[in-house]
Amino acid sequence: MVERKIDGPDKPSNQYPRLAFQGWLSLAFWMSFGLLLESLMAYKSPAYLDDPQRRELFRLAHAHGSLLGVVLVIAAIWTNAIGARLSRSTVTTLRLGAVIMPFGFLAAGLWHPESDPGLAIWLVPAGALLLIFGVISIALSSRTR
Repeated sequence: MVERKIDGPDKPSNQYPRLAFQGWLSLAFWMSFGLLLESLMAYKSPAYLDDPQRRELFRLAHAHGSLLGVVLVIAAIWTNAIGARLSRSTVTTLRLGAVIMPFGFLAAGLWHPESDPGLAIWLVPAGALLLIFGVISIALSSRTR
């Protein structure tokens, strides 16, 4: 006999472990990236040190990526603790925004004209809007509990 998985209100969802997994993975990646940035400074890499625009954008990618990893872990813990059931769009926007925003900073720092960030900087506001939607959705689902 084959059991059907029903994702109803009395069945536990797998969205919380996925949020937490991506959050922890994001933390590991962006912390490693921060270590790379420190190494570039220690070895006095001209490609990194001689380009203030690149340094700033890479630091922004590291900071936002790390913080958003923590946000994903907290979202998973919080919604699981209060028993909130998040919609698929909420989980998707949080997860996607946590990738798009720091990647926008990173890619804009890799390839950029002389004094401006690269075109990938336009990913940052898109990621921010996705994150804002996700956070507001979590807040609303928390309020009804």
